[in-house]
Amino acid sequence: MSTLDRSTPPAPAPLREFRFPRIRRRVLDNGMTVLHAVHGIAPIVTIHFVADAGAVREGNARAGLAELTANLLETGTASKDAQQIAVELETLGAQLETAVSWDATSLSLTVPAEHAPTALAILGEILLQPAFVSSEFERLRQEQLGQIVRRKQDPRLLAADVMGRFFYAPESPYSRPLIGTTETVSALGQHDVIEFYHDRFGPATSAVLLVGAVDERLLAAVEHTFGAWESAAKPGAAVPTNPATDRTTVYIVDRPGSVQSELRIGHVGLARHHPDFFPVVVMNAILGGLFTSRLNLNLREKHGFTYGARSAFAFRRYPGPFVMQAAVANDVTARAVEESLREVDLLRDNGATIDEVIAARDFIIGVQPLELQTTEQLAVRLAEIFTFDLPDDYFDHFRRGIAEVTPDDVKRVAVEHIHPDRFAIVVVGSAEHVEKPLRDLDLGPVLTHRIND
Repeated sequence: MSTLDRSTPPAPAPLREFRFPRIRRRVLDNGMTVLHAVHGIAPIVTIHFVADAGAVREGNARAGLAELTANLLETGTASKDAQQIAVELETLGAQLETAVSWDATSLSLTVPAEHAPTALAILGEILLQPAFVSSEFERLRQEQLGQIVRRKQDPRLLAADVMGRFFYAPESPYSRPLIGTTETVSALGQHDVIEFYHDRFGPATSAVLLVGAVDERLLAAVEHTFGAWESAAKPGAAVPTNPATDRTTVYIVDRPGSVQSELRIGHVGLARHHPDFFPVVVMNAILGGLFTSRLNLNLREKHGFTYGARSAFAFRRYPGPFVMQAAVANDVTARAVEESLREVDLLRDNGATIDEVIAARDFIIGVQPLELQTTEQLAVRLAEIFTFDLPDDYFDHFRRGIAEVTPDDVKRVAVEHIHPDRFAIVVVGSAEHVEKPLRDLDLGPVLTHRIND
């Protein structure tokens, strides 16, 4: 018979030692940054290209252009079509991944080390000799327009896309969807893509990041591939992020027939470089960043309003949004809003307990090694270092920055960086069922919009 005591859970083990791989930096003669880190024992390499060509750089009138340009890069070069590129990469055991964020466009592939120089040459051809074929442009533009329509039919995606315009003033790029709108994407032409490419892609705005079995042969291949690249592209200027309102306002995006509401409550948040980054990360974990967070325990566990409630600060190059979110039934929409606001008030007024702070710190510190196991995961962190201009040894000190957060820090940043008096409360759902209960909360003006407004 077992002698184990199963009445109490075992105590957590001590945190394991973790060291971020040493990062080495080179700058080519044309100004291109190269960051590389040797990692692991497997003979593989992740090659990650990143450029200051995110959605903030396209201009509001051309919203969706960064996405369209990135997708077109994959469709062919001056000498190869998309199928030839796919076959060559597959033969090398690699697959190209393209992504667009507000801050950057990235192209990435992971390949056996012996084939890395060849894969790098293909990536270089894609970036330096794009064809931007007109037939492919129109095909991808229509696909993007179709995605925009489909996103309006999904309440969760619709809420994500409309949230920005109620958080940010119209002149801010964050006020519109990253993918663009039907109006802006319909107006894009092939010349817009070519202009955006020449304006935003170049050595001065880009970096090549290498992680894994990196050797001098691969570094020489980077020099050979990108060393002669010339471009007029320059780093972009700051963009406006002023808020849409200076008082709490309820915005209902009417979706007739909906049986539940998508809630988004928040305001303009903080930039990635903010000095309060570490205490804000811990504070948000306590509020809504973990499954055991206050928001989730309240809305899900205590009241059964939702399958999950959470909060997040979207740390971008410029201040991204702070948002609390959940999906709840019509009849509890107003109550869920009320409980979310109550949790914010409690955290601001009373702070967090030492046990909550320790648990949040330990989770964030403990999970970090799991998030940095693969060459792909590490390459993304190197991209953060380049994109946000962080020190090369930033992740060497990340755990210490989290570990030093105190309950006093948590209360201070909750008061300083969460502002209930100017929340935008966005409700995507049936106005017929939720408008009156929301008005009865008397939180501020209640404005109703149609989906296509």
